[in-house]
Amino acid sequence: MVIVIEKQNFENYIKKYERLIITICLSFTKNYFDAEDLAQQTFLSAYENYKKFDGENFKAWITTIAANKCRDYIKSPKRNIYSLSNEECETIEHDGNSTEEIVIEKQTSENIRNLCNKLNEPYRAVALNYFCENIKLSTMANDTGQNIKTLQTQLYRAKKLLKILWKEEFI
Repeated sequence: MVIVIEKQNFENYIKKYERLIITICLSFTKNYFDAEDLAQQTFLSAYENYKKFDGENFKAWITTIAANKCRDYIKSPKRNIYSLSNEECETIEHDGNSTEEIVIEKQTSENIRNLCNKLNEPYRAVALNYFCENIKLSTMANDTGQNIKTLQTQLYRAKKLLKILWKEEFI
């Protein structure tokens, strides 16, 4: 005797047994997210194969499907987890910056360079050398023969102008 599960009845079964099915899946996988995925696959499989349900014990039927889904998942070659040893982890170079930090830093550098290029001389040269090329004022003074106090004043004025340009451009 085949009993057809109506949509409303099936939704009730899901609500009634979802915690049980997730618990079963979690006991197999030890990972909540995998357990959720497997529980969803279990209910989907039950819905697609409801014609095979004999109408006797839905709980036993759905838990059997869940257990089988979990066994298949554990045996699956896609699931193989490769972990690195401590020695391998230590050999991986890490510069400390995340991808987001690198992108933000690059964009900020480009923005500063563009703003420095908008300045008039002598502020442009001082700002570009100081902010973009990371050249110290003492090195600039030695290279150009300018007085360090003059360069300090130019840098101070360049900072004020850059602050105004930054607000106009980005705020």
